[in-house]
Amino acid sequence: MTKRNPRICIIGAGMSGMLMAIKLMKAGHTNFKIYERASSVGGTWRENRYPGVACDVASFAYCYPFEPNPNWSRRFSGGPEIYEYFKKTAVKYGLIDYIQFNTEVLKAEFKDQRWHIEATQNLTSNEGSSSSVKSILEGQQVSSELEMSETEVFDIFVAATGPLNKRKYPAIEGLESFAGERFHTADWNDEYDLSDKRIGVIGTGSSSVQMLSPLAHTSRQVNLFQRTAQWVMHTENVEYSSLDRLLKRKIPFLGYMTRRFYDVIGELFGQAALKDGWQRRYIDKATLENLSSVKDPELRKKLTPDHKAMCKRMIVSDTYYPAIQRDNVNVITDNILRIEPTGVVVDDGSESGQLVEVDTLITATGFYPNAWGVDTIIGENGATITDRWDAGVRTYRSITMPGFPNFFMMIGPNSPITNLSLIDIAEIGADYVIQCVDKFVAGELTTLAPKEDVTQEFTESLTNAFSGTRWVSGCNSWYLEVDGIPVTWPWAPSRFRNELKTLNLNDYDVLQPQ
Repeated sequence: MTKRNPRICIIGAGMSGMLMAIKLMKAGHTNFKIYERASSVGGTWRENRYPGVACDVASFAYCYPFEPNPNWSRRFSGGPEIYEYFKKTAVKYGLIDYIQFNTEVLKAEFKDQRWHIEATQNLTSNEGSSSSVKSILEGQQVSSELEMSETEVFDIFVAATGPLNKRKYPAIEGLESFAGERFHTADWNDEYDLSDKRIGVIGTGSSSVQMLSPLAHTSRQVNLFQRTAQWVMHTENVEYSSLDRLLKRKIPFLGYMTRRFYDVIGELFGQAALKDGWQRRYIDKATLENLSSVKDPELRKKLTPDHKAMCKRMIVSDTYYPAIQRDNVNVITDNILRIEPTGVVVDDGSESGQLVEVDTLITATGFYPNAWGVDTIIGENGATITDRWDAGVRTYRSITMPGFPNFFMMIGPNSPITNLSLIDIAEIGADYVIQCVDKFVAGELTTLAPKEDVTQEFTESLTNAFSGTRWVSGCNSWYLEVDGIPVTWPWAPSRFRNELKTLNLNDYDVLQPQ
C-alpha cells in the first residue's frame, strides 16, 4: 500500500484543539491546520473572565499529562492562571505556525471524499507574522482591518470547539430594553467598574456560584434571580505553599502522584451518579451538611433544591454559602415577568409585579450544548448535523457519527463530562483520532464513518443505562434530550477509556483506496 499524507483540519485552539494538534505532532503528523475565531488560544479560558472564574477540576488533573505544571497556586486554579498555562504551552510546542487566528468557519461540507471548509478571516496590517501572534498571546490587542474568505480542502475534519461554546441568553420580555450595563458571563466587560453598583444576576449555575463572592465583596448590592436551587459541595480551595511548589518542581514524581490521586478519586466518585452506594450516600450527606451552614431558615428554604444531588451538574464551592448570607445579597425566587430599562420585574402576586431596580444586569445562563462552532456541517447526501439530530443527538462513542466520514468530535455528545476531567476526555479522543489517521497514512482506508446499526445499538445501550442514574431522578437537565436520549456517558470513566482504546474497523463503513 502507498503511504499518504492526509491534510487535517482542526477547528478551535482551545484546550482540546491544542491537545489534538500536539498529539498529532508527537505522532509524526504535521500536515494540519487550526482555525481559531479569536486572536488567541485558550478557548473557554480566554472568553470567560468574570470575577471568580475557576476550574472545578483539581489543577493537577486539569493540565496535559505531557506538560505538567508544578506551579499551580491553588487546588482549583483560577481562570487567568489556566489561560496563561495554555498560552505558554502553545508557544512551547510551536503551535502558532499552525493556527489561523481571527477566522470564523462558516461551513464544512463533505464532497468528493474530502471536507471542504469555508471560512472568513479578519485580517490585520501585520497579519501572519510570528511576532504579531506572540504579542497577541501576551495580551496585546490587534484590531481587524479587512476581511478575507476562503475555502480549503482537507481529508480529515476534527471539531474541537467543545460542547459549550454558544452563549445562551434568557428568553425574557424586554431584555434588550435594559438601559444599564448588560453582559453575559462569557462576554465580561473588563473595563466596567462594579463598585457601588446594584447588580442583578440571572441564573444560579456554576458561573453564578463562582462570581457571587467577588461581586458581593465589591458591589453595593447583588440581587440573585434564582429559578432553580442547586446542590453545592463544599471543597476547600487550599493555596499551595511556595515549599509545595518547589518540591513539585524538584521532584516531578510528586506532581505525577498528585494527578494519579485525583484520577483515582474521580473514578471512585464517578460512580455516585450512576448507582446507589456509599459514594452516593456520602455526597448526599455532604451537600446537605453544607446547606445547613445557611443559618437563616427562610434563606435555607429558598436554597433547598427540589431534586436530588447530582441530578444536575454538581457545583463545587467554598465561597457560595458564606457570600449568599451577606447583608447585601438578596435571593429572589419569584418568577421574572419582564425586564424594564431600570430593572427586573418579578411576580409578587400583584397585577403589575414588583420592580427590582438594578444598575447592572448579568446573564449567567450558560451555553447551548452540542453547538459545534460551525454554522453548517454537511455530511453525505447533503444532510446537516441539525438534520441528523432532529430526532435526538446520536453519536458513536461520542466521537463519530454515521453519514459524516472522517469527522471527529472532541468532547462530543455522550462523553463522560459529568465524571471525568475534560482534558482526560480530550486525550482519549485524540488518541482515537490518531489511530484513524495512522490507518489513512498507511493506505488502508480513504474514508470511514460508523455504521448506522452499530450507532443505533450504542444509543439504545446509553438510554437503557441512563434509567438507573441520578440524572433521571426528577429534574430538568441538559444531560437528557427531550426525546429521552442521554447527552452524557452513563457508565464509569474507565469504560470510556476502554471502549476508545482500540479502533475496531468492523464498526465502520470503510472506503478503501482505489
